[in-house]
Amino acid sequence: MKHTGRHTGAFLLLFLTEGDNYGGKLLQKCEEELPINPIDSAILYRTLKKLEEEGAVESYLNISEQDKPIRMYKITTIGKRKLEEFHLDIEEKMKNLAFFLDKFEKWKVQDNG
Repeated sequence: MKHTGRHTGAFLLLFLTEGDNYGGKLLQKCEEELPINPIDSAILYRTLKKLEEEGAVESYLNISEQDKPIRMYKITTIGKRKLEEFHLDIEEKMKNLAFFLDKFEKWKVQDNG
């Protein structure tokens, strides 16, 4: 089973709490830091666009360091509220997943017993 990027927005907003960043670097952070990374570049940019439409992130062009401008993203107040909502949602899902794991383990013990 392949994971979908259902919580991609949560991870991107979380990474943006560490400071403004650009898409390529955010993708690298997903690859390096997430235990299981369901996020590819298409999902990442689609999610950033959606977050920007929702007002959760703002983008701007950074022209200071490199030859060509690079689109940077920053979390907004709306994004911080959305991150709180993601937190509650994930906590609830974790409770159900913990229930599943516990129930599954009990079944495995009985089934092999």
